[in-house]
Amino acid sequence: MSERKSTLVRPDSVRVWRGFRLPALTLDQFCSKLGTVFVPATVKMQIAAGLEAYIPSILAGLPGKPDSVPDETAILFWESQETYWNGFTRLAVRTYTLTHGGVYITENQKSRADFPVLFAGALSFDQPVYLIDRPADWMCGVVSHVVGARPTSQDPATFCTEVAGALGRIQKKVALDGAIACIGSDYLVYWELAPSAPGSPHPPTGLPILQRVLDWNRVFMPAPTFLPIGLWDEWAGMDVQSGSSFNMQFKRRENS
Repeated sequence: MSERKSTLVRPDSVRVWRGFRLPALTLDQFCSKLGTVFVPATVKMQIAAGLEAYIPSILAGLPGKPDSVPDETAILFWESQETYWNGFTRLAVRTYTLTHGGVYITENQKSRADFPVLFAGALSFDQPVYLIDRPADWMCGVVSHVVGARPTSQDPATFCTEVAGALGRIQKKVALDGAIACIGSDYLVYWELAPSAPGSPHPPTGLPILQRVLDWNRVFMPAPTFLPIGLWDEWAGMDVQSGSSFNMQFKRRENS
């Protein structure tokens, strides 16, 4: 942990991931692949490419979760969007990208990541948004995350309107250091970064505002997690289970 150095990163530099596991994988196999390969490899193979923060959460296997809600979510911050795209000039990044096909449904962009745009009152399906237009450090801060399903009584268009209204209230009334959301036709994913100097024992949060417009939902508090290993060390992997949520801690590259 002592190797962490706070770095402010623009909110439009985050990739918002929504992953659906391959049907051939059991829950145990899915969690094993995430813990022994995918989550640690995301850190160890992406730092040199400019990764700034990585916060994955595992929803597969949670009681009552609809199949239409992602099995894993993550936000991955980069030094910039250009840094992310330039990463594909590197062998390690191209190799890492190929591992997705062994864990997630990738056909027809079922599992996908996208960069966000500034929220201006309206939403589009599969287009992430950020609510706070200023840089922040998500790795060194306190993050909360909610994932929820569209109420069965609502059609997707009504759900989109309801969520947009809730996000608008958060944007105007809740003093956060950062907030990121993405709506699908059947789900919502949302992360927020608590104020670095909250001034009270109960920091402001927009989670209850969103929970009121969701059906099934789950709140995560990602745990700061450090991996004291390298790519060539003997190591059994991370303990990843249904409901796990991590804020991965690592030393950023020197020119970050």
